[in-house]
Amino acid sequence: MAKDRWEWLEGLKAESPIDVAVKYVAALTADALVAWPPSVRAVEGQNAGRFRDVLEPGAERPSLPAYEEAIKRARWELLRDYDAIDFYARNNHIAKACPSDRDQLASEFIQHYVLESFFMLMEKTEYRVKRKDIIPGLAMVEKRIKLVWFETLAGRN
Repeated sequence: MAKDRWEWLEGLKAESPIDVAVKYVAALTADALVAWPPSVRAVEGQNAGRFRDVLEPGAERPSLPAYEEAIKRARWELLRDYDAIDFYARNNHIAKACPSDRDQLASEFIQHYVLESFFMLMEKTEYRVKRKDIIPGLAMVEKRIKLVWFETLAGRN
């Protein structure tokens, strides 16, 4: 039996402009991060030289755990879960998840990049987009990164 070409409309639900904006920023952010290295205007202050090696043109993409750990920490940051952040740092969980110093550094950059992307959305919308609105965006970023990651791996085989 042939499917009705309009059947997909049945499950559609209205989305708020905030949800659409979060979804859009999540897609842009994830796409920039998997097309490593992301285009960055300038890294200022004490971090100017710190991330140079992981961001130079042609730099190798970090491991999947580097992305996963960055998003985990970004989520805690948005939720203001300082106990989780302290426990993670105190017990050096990043080194367990990402043994390579390069991946640890890249993970730190990814965390900052993701947070800054969403903080910029909050600022540009004059804070009509709130922290609670962007938390689902982190899951979208993670899902899209994993999807592209595994598509890339499948393409190599």
